[in-house]
Formats: sequence, C-alpha cells, structure tokens
Amino acid sequence: MLSLVLAAALAAPSPAASPASNAVCTKQTQPFTGTICVPSSGKPKYPAMILLGGSEGGDSMARVAERFASKGYVTASVAYFGLPGLPQTLVDVPVETVGAALSALAKRDDVDAARIGILGGSKGGELALLAASTYPQIKAVVAIVPSPIGYMGLGERDSPTGCSWSAGGKPLPCVPASNLGMQQIGIDLSQHKPLVLRTLYDASRNDDPATTKAAFFPLQKISGPVLCLSAADDQMWNSTAQCDLAMSYLKDAHHAYPDRAIAYPDAGHTFIGATHGPSSAVTSIDYGGVTMAFGGTKAGDAAAADAAWPVIWSFLARSLGGK
Repeated sequence: MLSLVLAAALAAPSPAASPASNAVCTKQTQPFTGTICVPSSGKPKYPAMILLGGSEGGDSMARVAERFASKGYVTASVAYFGLPGLPQTLVDVPVETVGAALSALAKRDDVDAARIGILGGSKGGELALLAASTYPQIKAVVAIVPSPIGYMGLGERDSPTGCSWSAGGKPLPCVPASNLGMQQIGIDLSQHKPLVLRTLYDASRNDDPATTKAAFFPLQKISGPVLCLSAADDQMWNSTAQCDLAMSYLKDAHHAYPDRAIAYPDAGHTFIGATHGPSSAVTSIDYGGVTMAFGGTKAGDAAAADAAWPVIWSFLARSLGGK
C-alpha cells in the first residue's frame, strides 16, 4: 500500500516540479518481473537502484523508478508477488527474486556493478534488509518504515499464513501471528474501531523473544550503509522501534558503515508519499468497509516527506554517486 501512495504522489503534477524526465522505461518479465528505467543523459556507467513496493504486490514502484532514473540511476522496480510467474500471495517469497534483478543490473553495460543500492518500503523494506543481508553486491540500503525481522506471511485475503520469505526453496524463520493480537483486532473490529495492525505486530514481536531473535536478519552481512526511516505514529507496525532494533543490532555487530535511523514526528506509515503537501497525505483508507489506520496527521506526513526525500537523495549520492 505504501508504494501505491508513493507512486501516485511522485507522479502527480506540481507547479514547483521540475520538467518531466526523459528516462526510458521498459517492462521486464525475465530474468525478473518489473520495470527498468534508464537515465537519458548518456553516461557510460551509472549507479543502479532496486526498488521494492509493499504488501499491495505487483509492479507498484514502476513510476517511482522513472523518478530515480531522472536522478542518475539505472533503476529496477521489482515485483515479488501478485503477478504471473510469481507467488500470488506474500508467503514464501524467494529472496532470489531480488537476486535475479541484481544480477541483471550488474550485467548491463550502462551500470557500474560496484555501485548498486536498494530501497524498499514497509514489507518491501523488510525484503530490502533481507536481500542486502544476503547479497554483498548491494552497497547501500534505504529502508522506509521497515522491519529487520521476518514476519508472518500474508495469504488469501491478507490472512496471516506461514512466513513471508524463503531462500533456497525453504521458508526463512519468521515471527508468527500472536493469538492475543488477533483476538484484540477482532474485538476492535466488533466495536467498529479502526483496524490498527500495529496491535498485531507488536504482540507478535513480543510473544516469544527466542522466536523473534531467530527471525532477525543477519544485518552484519550488509556491505554498505543502512538508512532507516520511520514514522513516530506508525499504526501499521512500530517502524520506529524496528529501526531502533536494526541500529542496535548493527552497532552491536560493529557494522563498519555510517548507518543512520531517523524517526519523523506526527508521521504515519505512508508519510513518504505526501510529496505535494498535506492534501497528498493518506492517513487511513477504507478496506472492505473497515477503516485501516496508517497513523500520522496530514501535516505531519507532509513535513516528514519534505524532510526525508533530501536525506534519501543525499545518502544515495554519498553512497553510490548520482545526483
């Protein structure tokens, strides 16, 4: 969902916006499903980026890839479930999906294979941290409202099922859905309260410390800096606590890179998409007749997006090059 909000916001016209880029974008079905966008300036070698959307599935970051290409990155928007040839639900999604896109980018004549980064939001941020922990070719990570822990999968109708990720054909350890958390959500819905998924994720993460520890990604293997951006009023899950967990893990592991976490006050789960002021913020949606809460205020989301994007561009320029 976060990436759909982001794509719509970045594609929306703005009086202050720079002219549209002339990036060339093409759809891909092999060796990965998604979209590749290439800058139009004609340099011999560019840094590259992989973009991962959230639990909405599909190629939801395609329009965002065009914006990244205009900033000087050969950019791959990578679909990892919900399209033909991919898992149809967010269950046992292979991390090798990202590996295939990474390999395809590295082989391109217009890409400097030593300068490839990854950006993901929400569940895509979770996958970005897993992928960067798996593939040392990834040299910079932007994780937006992410988790450094593998959580339960989302099966038919988004019901908690199995685990989200797999590697080598086997499910990776994950934190299962808490029974108490599920019961509390049921009570809230019976009382016509908004759907606050943070209740479930908080309860699940805190249920069994040993299970949560086993589901933590080996972040010490990431071969570059991590930028973790969170929303202080995130009602989907506690992204600030999860970024703090990631930073503590990296610090304890003596990760040899300038990792950084930033929590934005009064911001909710989809703040990064509020790029055209408060009117572009989405703090809740109707989900099958139920109000799903993202958190934050419209003004808080807009202020956070305004602050976060320059940080992202600066981080990537320092880490990989580009504009």
